Amino acid sequence: MDFQAYNKILICKDNIKNVLVGDVTVGYAFKIKYPSYRGAFLSCIEDLKFEMDGEPIPASQISFKLNGKDFLLSEIPECFKEYWFVRDPATIFVRVPGGIEKGEHRVRVYMKHRVPYTGYFGQYLTLTSDVTETRAAE
Repeated sequence: MDFQAYNKILICKDNIKNVLVGDVTVGYAFKIKYPSYRGAFLSCIEDLKFEMDGEPIPASQISFKLNGKDFLLSEIPECFKEYWFVRDPATIFVRVPGGIEKGEHRVRVYMKHRVPYTGYFGQYLTLTSDVTETRAAE
């Protein structure tokens, strides 16, 4: 069984926020943290998926924002120099015209990630974090 203790920090307690450009709502955003006591390079993330209210969010609609930079999910496997410190939240921005309705929503985050300091003889410990929590949208 995978180590699950740090899954409770994966989805930050912050509310979901609609994102406006001028007076047009272009999407919404929420925050996540790396589920470990120690950070890792983004390239250690082998799979990252999101759902909102039980519906998968297409990767083409998602931007991963960390360290003042925006990444497409498809770029993450190549980010071997981009470090995700455990105390730094990443912002997940979802491009959807009109954003998200105010109220309670179920957010699911699935992450499969290698633990970089466990690479002995070419084998790494790989953990799976799968968390669903309710967050309010403002």
